This record gives sequence, structure tokens and C-alpha cells, in this order.
Amino acid sequence: MIAIRRLRQVPRLRVSQALTRRQYSTTKPGSASSLKKYGIYGVGLLSGVVGTELYSRNAAAGKVEAIDASTTPLQTLDTPEYANEEDYRTALRLIAEIVGSDRINTDEVSIDSHADSFFSTHHPPNPTLQKPGVIVLPENTQEVSEILKIAHKYRVPVVPSSGLTSLEGHYMHTRGPRTISLSFTQMDQVLALHPNDLDVVVQPGVGWQELDSYLLNDPEGKYLMFGPDPGPGAQIGGMVASSCSGTNAYKYGTMKENVINLTVVLADGTIIKTKQRPRKSSAGYDTTRIFIGSEGTLGVITEATLKLHVRPKLELVSIASFPTIADAAATAQYIISKSGLQPNAIEILDSTMVSFVNSAQGENQKKFLEQPTLFFKLGGPTKESITEQVNLVKEVSKKNNLIKFESSSNAEENAVLWAARRNGLWSTIDYGSQILEDKEDVQVWTTDVAVPISNLTEMIRDTNNDLVESGFNKKFSVMGHIGDGNCHFLLLYNSKDYAKAQVLVDRMVHRALKLEGTCTGEHGVGIGKRRYLEEELGVTTIDFMRQLKLAIDPRRILNPDKVIKIDRNDSLDEEMDAGHIIEAKPCCH
Repeated sequence: MIAIRRLRQVPRLRVSQALTRRQYSTTKPGSASSLKKYGIYGVGLLSGVVGTELYSRNAAAGKVEAIDASTTPLQTLDTPEYANEEDYRTALRLIAEIVGSDRINTDEVSIDSHADSFFSTHHPPNPTLQKPGVIVLPENTQEVSEILKIAHKYRVPVVPSSGLTSLEGHYMHTRGPRTISLSFTQMDQVLALHPNDLDVVVQPGVGWQELDSYLLNDPEGKYLMFGPDPGPGAQIGGMVASSCSGTNAYKYGTMKENVINLTVVLADGTIIKTKQRPRKSSAGYDTTRIFIGSEGTLGVITEATLKLHVRPKLELVSIASFPTIADAAATAQYIISKSGLQPNAIEILDSTMVSFVNSAQGENQKKFLEQPTLFFKLGGPTKESITEQVNLVKEVSKKNNLIKFESSSNAEENAVLWAARRNGLWSTIDYGSQILEDKEDVQVWTTDVAVPISNLTEMIRDTNNDLVESGFNKKFSVMGHIGDGNCHFLLLYNSKDYAKAQVLVDRMVHRALKLEGTCTGEHGVGIGKRRYLEEELGVTTIDFMRQLKLAIDPRRILNPDKVIKIDRNDSLDEEMDAGHIIEAKPCCH
């Protein structure tokens, strides 16, 4: 494991003059000419942080003013200055000296895969430019630190990447092509397992499925499991960065509840560790949670200590089908709040999603009743204890117009039944090639919202009606983690109908916010959901996030333009709304 260096504390500077307006100059700070011209040597926003870019320019007076504000409104920011071609090449040469040329990838297919995916909801409006120039593959925390020191010095944007399974444009290179994709393919090791403490230390390139296999094959780890289970292929770095969850979140929690500490490399190469290994601590700020969900905009996660849970000795799957989505939701709500049960997972699929799953199944594979359906994972120490739970679930379901009830009896049957839930996205994409007008142009808008559990039935019902009335009947599906009020809508469309899909998604999100919900329960913000944050959290909260971003990453090199805007001239939302590839100069140059 990499030792954490103790860094020399930099003394804070005194702020002597109040601000009325603030901007970040595009003049390169730190040069003798700029310091002499402006007569200021930087103002630290946080203790121990000196940001040489944290000063303001009074346009009317033509002079610099010290910063004295707790938030950063967008209109106070100029466009950030990034590396020119000469600086970029110099940075790459220095990085090659650290990692070796064999760990710098310029293969065209690999480059494209680190800029976009066919299943992503949002694609680069200008793909010829909005992609990385190179992919760099570090092997440890120290190498990441040295890489970021160079990127910081030469102002090279860096986009961390692990599983490349995100859906909201998280790893789009908006500032490409003079950018770096920092891939964790080589950082895929389990560093330490502490079975008696129920935790494990991993690098960011470890997949959650690979971690599960590792635990099952370890003599002491086989009794333990890692809770979150998002889409296939997701890896720990991206899971932490996007604050994901999955079907197990109802019982085991999301990533926020399952991360004990992190090792993070900041934008200038500084290495920090957020806390020690105990489950609880009241020592200082909760810096671990600052980085969970930050999507690589505040720091690069290079190690994570994860909480483990005792694996159920036995676990079986039950599915219950109902005439309406309201009946299914009512059943789930009673089980959650009144039954005394705590299933390992509760998932919901609408009838359209079930039909998509059936369509994707092979001729000899199981077919499901095409009705709104609840899926349960029920665990316990004995089959008798699970049977008792199954009977109670069935009894509650009958009171809500149950049509059909099935239960597994072994692990093989578990896999058959749960596959319907797990394969929802891919089943939807497959079905699009059958029913869309242009079968060669299948687009899927995969979005999620979350509301208080008591509002989920209304959220699903009203959105369902809106989509049907707007011409998307049989062109969308619903699945959700009903145990925590999180639902996913998957819209099928051809590219020409992008604008129609956008309007419907906008209405869906606004509907969720009015129901005291959130624009994203687990997919994250990325590019696609930046526009909703002000309505959900308020302008001043976003301005505070921007202040935090600039304090930690003053040169704005870490995954630029994700979560919040960092450039008042950013026109990316408008370009995304156009719904087609453009050849003009992209928004963020």
C-alpha cells in the first residue's frame, strides 16, 4: 500500500479588502509579470490551501481585489485556460517518463470507448473533438500523484475512468482533445481483507462482481458480501464517484453507507486519506462524504476501504404479478412500513418492461406474466425462516389483487427469476430494434428519479400516463428500487425524436421535485442533469459547491463541466438540446 506523505502546511494569507464582484482571470497566475501587475500573491479559501487563481478583477477599475465570499456565482467566472498544443505535448512527455510509453494508449478504438458508449443517454455533440488525446494507465497512488502534478502545472484536463458504465455523460471529454483519460485498468487489486472487522481495502479498478467472487473464494471472506450491486461491469472507483447503489440498497444501503475511508489524490497531486478504519468517528469534517458522489471533479480516488456485510446463509427469490402498478406499489409500501419484514431487496417492473424481457429471452427460456411485477430477495438462516417470509409476502399480495406468485427453491432458480430484473436495460435496447421506425437508430434515454416512498405510486402513475399520452406507448419501460423510492424510466426513440424525449424527461424530473424528490437517485449528475440542480437545491447551494470545487481544483482540470458549470460561457446544455452531432467549435473551448 502507498504511504501517505505528510505535507507541509502553507500559511494562510490575510484578506484585507471586501469584494463586490469576482472573476477568475485568464492570465496565468504565478508568473512574475502577473504577480507584479496585480500586486497579489493568492488568497487561500480553506485552511492550508493557497489558490493562486483566487483573486478578482474589477473590470471598471482595472485592478485586482481580494476574495472575501463564501460562494462562487457562475457569472463571476471567466472561461478557464487549458494547455496549448506545446504544453500538452510537454506534459505527455513528462508523464511518459513516469509510467512508461507502454502505459499510454492512443489506439483509436480505445480512445473512442473512453469518450462515449452506445448505451449512454448523452453523447458528445462534437465527437471529433470531445474525446481524450491519450489514455494513461497508472499502477498506484504515487503514480497518480505525479501525473496530476504535471497535469496541474500544464493545465491539462483529466477525466478519471474505471468501468465506463455510466449513463449521464460522466466521462465525456468536453474540453478535448488535449485531455487525458486516467484509466484504472492497472489498479484492480484487493489490497487487504479484514474479515473480523468486516471491511476490505481495494483499488478503484476492482469490479463489484469481481470483489464478490474474491470474497466467495476466500476461506474467511466467503461469509461476507459487499452490499451495492449496480449494473454489470461497474467498478469501485466509478461507484464511489457517482454514489451509486443497486438492487440491494434497500437492506444494505448505497455507496454512502458502505465506504469507510478513501485515499484521494487532489488536483495538484496532493495525497490525502479521509479517515482511519473504525466504523464511527467524530474527528473533524466528514471528508469521505465530500468525495462520494463528486464524480471525479474534486479528486481522484485511488483506494477505498469498504464496509462488508454478513452474507445471508440462504437467499431465495419470489415474484408477484398484479393487475396494476398501483396494486404492486401498495403491496410494497405495506411490506416496507407495516409488515415487520426486511427483505434483502424489493424491485418493481411494469408490464412493458416484462414484455421486453420476454421478447429478449430465447425460445426455451422462461417467460414471465406481462403484468406489473414485484421481485423480492428473501434471506435467512434456514429454509423455514424464508418460507415464513414468503408466506407473509404472499398474504399481503393477495390483499392487493395478486394475479400470480412464484418462488425459487435453490440458487439456480434464483438466477432465472432475478435475471428478469437484472437484464432490464439490455432487454429494452433489444426491443427497440423491433418497434422503432428506424431500427438501425435505436436510442435509449435511461433516467432515474427518487421520491419519498409514499409518493412513488403517484410518481410512476403520472409519468406513465404522460408518456402514453405523448406517443410513447410501448416505447418505454419502468423498473425501480421501490424499497427506497427510486425508479428508472427507459425511453426508446430515434435520433430525430430527441427533443420530444427531452421534454418528457424534463416533465418527469420536475414532477419528482414537486413530490419532494431528487433528479437522480443513483445515476449521478454528469452532464445530463446539471440543469436540474438549481431547482432541487437552490442557487446558493450550487454556488457553494462551485466554491468548494475551485478551492480544491483552482485550475478546473478535474473532469471539467460535470455536476456544476465552471465557465459562464458554457453552452453545452444548448448543444445537447440540439440532439444532433455538430461540426462547429464545441461549447467549452
